[in-house]
Amino acid sequence: MQKLMKKFHKNEKGFTLVELMVVVVIIGVLVAIAIPIYGAVTDRAEEGACQANRRMIDGAKMMYQAADEEGAWPDDYIDGGMPSCPSGGTYSNDGGTDSGQTACSEHTDPY
Repeated sequence: MQKLMKKFHKNEKGFTLVELMVVVVIIGVLVAIAIPIYGAVTDRAEEGACQANRRMIDGAKMMYQAADEEGAWPDDYIDGGMPSCPSGGTYSNDGGTDSGQTACSEHTDPY
């Protein structure tokens, strides 16, 4: 009888199916929480990068105008061409060549 009991005790290594399922459920819950948070963080980062691009464009425009250059919007203000919005939007000049801030087709918030 003791030989039979020892044989059963030797095979108790590893995890049970219930324990593995609990771990899978916990990982699933964590992923379900993390995905929306990741999306929100990515959106905020893209918006921040877009605002930085628009400030840079406006700064380059002001410096170009201070040098009394006659340039046309937007290519003459930035060497190498316009940067692109991380969200895929396009930049435009509000208020003409001499005034106004750069606007983005994707992000309407002013910086």
